[in-house]
Amino acid sequence: MTKGDKLKQLKANFREIVGANPNFPITAEVLEIDEDTCTVKLPNGLEVPGVRLKATQDGEDNLLIIPKVGSSVLVLSSDGTVDNLTVIKCDVAEKIIFNENGLEVEIDSETKKIKVQNEQTSLKQLFSQLTEILKTLKVFTPVGPSGTPLPDTIAKIIQFENDFKTILK
Repeated sequence: MTKGDKLKQLKANFREIVGANPNFPITAEVLEIDEDTCTVKLPNGLEVPGVRLKATQDGEDNLLIIPKVGSSVLVLSSDGTVDNLTVIKCDVAEKIIFNENGLEVEIDSETKKIKVQNEQTSLKQLFSQLTEILKTLKVFTPVGPSGTPLPDTIAKIIQFENDFKTILK
């Protein structure tokens, strides 16, 4: 047995002992998104549906990164087959959703909006409440309660309201 053959045999024995079977990431193109799975096209042209976007399907994942259709992703198989692929990295994320202990943060590049909420309220709801308070704010004066804010102040409040609605979901 040559030195090269011995080295190959040693590598094979080592893989068998530790259960190591190299499983390299594959670059693929995202064709379609379906909730927490996607369809990808492998370099050989094979289209594979049902590729997981979460590491597991047990409902415990708190992070979901949804790649943009047409972008490149790296996929990896947990058992070496194309029937069990998971996206491990994406070049362009269309949406990122974090959900842990009742806190949900969603970043959506398609709508260009962000959502931050928990079980009690959301950031958008808080800003909406603040806007309504400011529109009807009255103070007590020596002659009694004041009227609503002046038109130029109302215009600024409405501009604030329009601005936060363009970024918050």
